[in-house]
Amino acid sequence: MLSSSILGKTYYIYLNSIFFAFLKTIFCAFSRAFKNSRIVHIFVRESRLEPIYAKSLIARSFKAIIDFITGIFAGIFTFFRRYYNGSATKLFYERYLKSSFFFNYETLLGGFICVMFIIPHSYWANPLALIGIAGFLLLYLVLVGAGVRRPYYLHDMGLPILLFIIACVFSLLFTSARGDSLRVLMFYITALLFLYVISADITNKQRLMRLLGFIYIAVILTSLYAIYQRFVGVEVSASLTDLSINEGVPGRVFSTLGNPNNYAEFLVIMTPMAAVFAANAERKWLRVPLCAAIVFPAIALLMTYSRSGWISMLLACIVFVYYANKKLLPVFFLVCVAAIPFLPDSVMIRIASLFNTQDSSNSFRIYVWSGTVKIARDYFFTGIGLGPETFAAIYPDYAHPKALVGAPHSHMVYLELIIELGVLGFISFMWYMLRLWKDSACSLLASKNAVVRFTLIACLSSLIGIAFTFCVEYVWYYPRTFFAYFILAAIATAAIRITKNERNTPKYDIK
Repeated sequence: MLSSSILGKTYYIYLNSIFFAFLKTIFCAFSRAFKNSRIVHIFVRESRLEPIYAKSLIARSFKAIIDFITGIFAGIFTFFRRYYNGSATKLFYERYLKSSFFFNYETLLGGFICVMFIIPHSYWANPLALIGIAGFLLLYLVLVGAGVRRPYYLHDMGLPILLFIIACVFSLLFTSARGDSLRVLMFYITALLFLYVISADITNKQRLMRLLGFIYIAVILTSLYAIYQRFVGVEVSASLTDLSINEGVPGRVFSTLGNPNNYAEFLVIMTPMAAVFAANAERKWLRVPLCAAIVFPAIALLMTYSRSGWISMLLACIVFVYYANKKLLPVFFLVCVAAIPFLPDSVMIRIASLFNTQDSSNSFRIYVWSGTVKIARDYFFTGIGLGPETFAAIYPDYAHPKALVGAPHSHMVYLELIIELGVLGFISFMWYMLRLWKDSACSLLASKNAVVRFTLIACLSSLIGIAFTFCVEYVWYYPRTFFAYFILAAIATAAIRITKNERNTPKYDIK
């Protein structure tokens, strides 16, 4: 109580200080300019292409396919309903299953996603994700046929997704290793199915919170396992750290994801959503311990020694604080600066290596980028096709002499999109990503529900944070981080839909 009183008085003094008044004056000036900008209004207005796309032949064709499949299930349910009413099966369902926590779609889906991330790398098989999400797709269509879910169509996901799917499929025409490209295409299909199923099913706050709860469990359990790895010891790997520059940096933890960079990317994507669940838990007495446990993924992220992960999480935190309470931004920066002297020497060494031109991981990426830019120039329109085998076949002809060996990919998502999927794949994804940012920002400003609003803040924070990692890492090379990104996108899409349903799609309020 004493500490909260001190914090409250400090916050009150800060809000009434000359420093805060100065910052507020500057912010208001920029805010008015932003609000009245014609360019801003062009970007935030509703799309004029989407209504045309929804009425197009391809959209109506996919809609007809969904309606046909769900119509078959509806006919089956209608046929058996006469035998179901009054039966022992109905009695058992009504008494034991209807209100069950475990026997419902959201629990099964959330549990599957949680298990997918907590299984150690050596025990995980990527086809399990495709089999699992395909089963959930089928179950969703059954539920639509039964009348307990509303249908969700391809055009509801937006035109950029359709163009992205077309780019992925047509990339098979240009690959030199069709078998490997088909294998990687299965990962893209899996990720897009996660996007579809989660976006379709999460239509209210209760379902949203249940899914966030399972994400919280995955984040906490994997972080505890990462901390356990530090205690038992992790071997220092020369392939992950330049030992001559990073002397004293211990082995980097990787938890269940097999690689410290992969795990850092997972934490950047998922931790903000886990924090939202902790702060909005239904039982208020649980909120303090749940929020306190968020320190575990923070510690785990430090122990990955992933510099891109640290910067991405910092960006995510800045975005989160800005939208949650922008008045606290100066305080946040002061806390970050004040924390620097307390960081371990190994962390400071790792941070310092960011600016060291002798660090091999820094220079190697630059050499790889110089080679892949040349590939992009020659294959800009068509791409070379999906998968590391096509990259391995073409890259040596373009590689910088100092990066001829050891480059399985371009070390950048944006470059990889261009060289694998061509201009259509790159533009469609960038269109989708930027629109998702815009829709999330506009929806959170309009949302009246605290849980949905903070979920949108968390999603936008993670999306912007991981977008930095996209610049220096090929995040999608490891399938589970690839799936995690589209799970994040799906939750953002679901929260946007919930907000639109709440406000009946009035004009966006730009502040």
